[in-house]
Amino acid sequence: MKLSCLRCGESACVTCVEGDACLVRRLQALGLRPGKDVNLIRRAAFGGPLHLRVGSTEFFLRPREAESITVKHAV
Repeated sequence: MKLSCLRCGESACVTCVEGDACLVRRLQALGLRPGKDVNLIRRAAFGGPLHLRVGSTEFFLRPREAESITVKHAV
């Protein structure tokens, strides 16, 4: 499933990060790498950015960028 499909409060494990090389490097620098857990804290109104946490790092990500990240529900 895509990261953009998570519900607020849900956690998932990153399985794949796709896109152009620049985007992939930026996402990996934020900690979005295969094997890492990510938590969706909240969604901004009107299709705005997603508020995410990876480890102790919190950041916002555009929904279209979240579409390039495949995750599976954390167990």
